[in-house]
Amino acid sequence: MKMMMDQELLNEGDEAPVLFNYYGVSMKPTFQAGDGLTVLPYGTREARPGDVIVFRSPEIGRNVVHRIVRVDSKGITTRGDNSMIDDSLILSPENIIGRVVSAKRARKNLRVQGGGAGVLVAGILRLRKKIGIRISKALHPFYHRLSGSGILHGWLSRFIKMRLLYFKKPQGTEIQIMMGKWIIGRYIPQRDSWQIRRPFRIFIDISALPKGKAIDAHNS
Repeated sequence: MKMMMDQELLNEGDEAPVLFNYYGVSMKPTFQAGDGLTVLPYGTREARPGDVIVFRSPEIGRNVVHRIVRVDSKGITTRGDNSMIDDSLILSPENIIGRVVSAKRARKNLRVQGGGAGVLVAGILRLRKKIGIRISKALHPFYHRLSGSGILHGWLSRFIKMRLLYFKKPQGTEIQIMMGKWIIGRYIPQRDSWQIRRPFRIFIDISALPKGKAIDAHNS
């Protein structure tokens, strides 16, 4: 696959960059699913805290994109930008495929900060997450009461059309609630229960959604 890349990111002697597609949530909001990541092998360079790297995890047997948080005598410790704890796996340089230097999203090429700038970015993201968690905990009782009251049930559907999509799986029929291109709810057949993303739970009456026999009737 041909790659376009900011020439300022390449120095003489650097190895050829590699392109990876990112999937998952562990690096949100730095990356989004579908981002095209340009990765440069380290070569003679040293890995630094703050670098975003792609490494081959021997634990799960696949490539992982996380940020380096520490380099010491034990090895290289990483963490996802969307996580509050370090990865348990300690890496060696042989595990690392390279550092992420840019991400292509739609028509935009986004530079990925590493080193000291990357440490700063990661610190800001962790602070934002901590604040978000505290706000969420403070608002949880109010949110729980509001969603249980039913005052706003059906209000959102007056303005935005929502659809139910059925998917047959070995474990049973999974249902997804779609609002435009977004999945805002999911029925898990193994648990026979619905999971609704916040804040949409306050707008949806779960008791009115299909479960069990109603789903069987729909499929028959």
